[in-house]
Amino acid sequence: MFLDTMDAHHMDLVKPNSMFMFDPIPFHRPVGHDPISDPCLWPHFLDLPTAFDWDLLLDAATSCEPVKRQSSSPSSTSSTALDFCCAMQGCPRRIRARGFCKAHGGTKVCHVDGCYKPARHSSYCNSHGGGKCCVVDRCVNAAQSQGLCKAHGGGARCTYPRCEKSSQGGGLCRAHGGGKRCTEEGCTKGVQRGNKCATHGGCRTCTVAGCGRNDRGGGLCENHRLERQCTTSGCKRLSHAMGMCRPHLRQVRNPK
Repeated sequence: MFLDTMDAHHMDLVKPNSMFMFDPIPFHRPVGHDPISDPCLWPHFLDLPTAFDWDLLLDAATSCEPVKRQSSSPSSTSSTALDFCCAMQGCPRRIRARGFCKAHGGTKVCHVDGCYKPARHSSYCNSHGGGKCCVVDRCVNAAQSQGLCKAHGGGARCTYPRCEKSSQGGGLCRAHGGGKRCTEEGCTKGVQRGNKCATHGGCRTCTVAGCGRNDRGGGLCENHRLERQCTTSGCKRLSHAMGMCRPHLRQVRNPK
């Protein structure tokens, strides 16, 4: 009798899912209302701000105006400003350096005292020896493109077939129509001054008072150029700074 009772009790225990079958808790949801499918209720479940200005975020992606993001805490009135604009009042440009855009001093400045021009490829501006030199051995001209100066193939070239000269304007060299031409009727020479060639009055005179000789470069005649010649041996260019012309000054600043 006792064994029969135990067997019956054992059979009740091994019934499938007998100990996991419970009556479901009754729940009544309003017809047509699903909080998960309602985007307006998502912030309440995800602990996000109840309102986010997506237009403001899109504007920030296309400009550098400050973006103010609302705090996730309703009680907090503080806002975080992500400011990438120039510190100059009213300037909307992006910061380049030291809190300013390029136009307002946000660039590296030349190290020469009294010079505020932007430094180029070094600590100096182009006028004081900055910039790159041509990669051709012993060439001190400024590199234009691909590490080469105009004389060695750098910069824009003439587009005329088989012409390798430097472009003077419109994609052509002077020989093929590039550059400005003398406005004198029938003249095809290049312009020197006032839209005239040297023959038709486009020649400059020396800027030294009382001197009427022709300008040979830099506003000086051949005689007066000697007083301002580059101190580098064999160079006849005018000195620009520190007693040297720009090419030799660039060579000193950027030794190969």
